[in-house]
Amino acid sequence: MHVSDKLKGLVTGLLIGTMITGGAAYAATSTKIEVVIDNLKYMVDGVQMKPTTGQGFIYQGTTYVPLRFAAEAVGKEVTWEGKSKTIWIGKKEGAFKYLSSIDYARAEGVAVDGLRFDKWKDGSSFIVAENKYVNGIGMYFPNDFWNKALSGTVDYNLNGKYSKFVGKIGVDDIYKNSTSVGVIKIFGDGELLYTSTDLIGGNLPIDLNVDITGVLKLRIQFEFNNNQDIAFVIGDAKVS
Repeated sequence: MHVSDKLKGLVTGLLIGTMITGGAAYAATSTKIEVVIDNLKYMVDGVQMKPTTGQGFIYQGTTYVPLRFAAEAVGKEVTWEGKSKTIWIGKKEGAFKYLSSIDYARAEGVAVDGLRFDKWKDGSSFIVAENKYVNGIGMYFPNDFWNKALSGTVDYNLNGKYSKFVGKIGVDDIYKNSTSVGVIKIFGDGELLYTSTDLIGGNLPIDLNVDITGVLKLRIQFEFNNNQDIAFVIGDAKVS
C-alpha cells in the first residue's frame, strides 16, 4: 500500500479550529497522538460528498470526521462560541442557565437528603429510558412504611430574571421496575403552573416547558405514592 493511500502521522491536540473552520487549531492543552489518515469516503443518503477543508482520520479504532462538513452534509449549521467553548450544531438557543448551576434557596421534605445535581450520589449518570443527561436535577425517594405518601420540594430565587423553564422529566432507569408512581409539580410564587402526567419507570421522558415570566420564587415539588424506592429526573433542566 502506498504512503499516499495510508499515512501515519502525529497530530497535536484536539483540532477544534481545523475541524470547524479549517483555520488554525486552538487547544487549552496539547497532547501528541498517533493517528491514521486514510482515503475515507463520505456517503450521505447514497451520494458521495467530500469535505472542502479538513480531513478525517482514525484514532484508536474511532473515525473522526470534520465537524462542519458532517453537520452541513445533513443540513445543520455549525457555530463555535469561543467564550463558553461551546459547539452549536443546528439551532442556537438564546442565553440560558442550567438549573443545577444555580444555588437553590431551600429544600424541604425528602429533598433535604434525596436531592442530587447532575449525577447520583454514587457518581452514576441520570438516565431515563436510555436517554442520558449530563446536566439536571434528580430526586431519590426511599420506601417509607410509616407514610402513605411522600414529597420533596426545592426552591429557587429567580427574581424575575427568566421567562422559560424547560427539561425532560421521568423515572431514572435504576428504578425502571419500581411499582411506585409519581408526579412533578412546578409552582411560581405559590401558584401552580404545571403538573406532570403520572411518572412510571420505563416510560420515555416527557417534555417540560413552563412559562415562568416574572416569577420571583420557583418551586419544584416531587411526589410519589410510596410503594417502592424510586428516583425522578429533570434532565437538561434549564431556565432562560
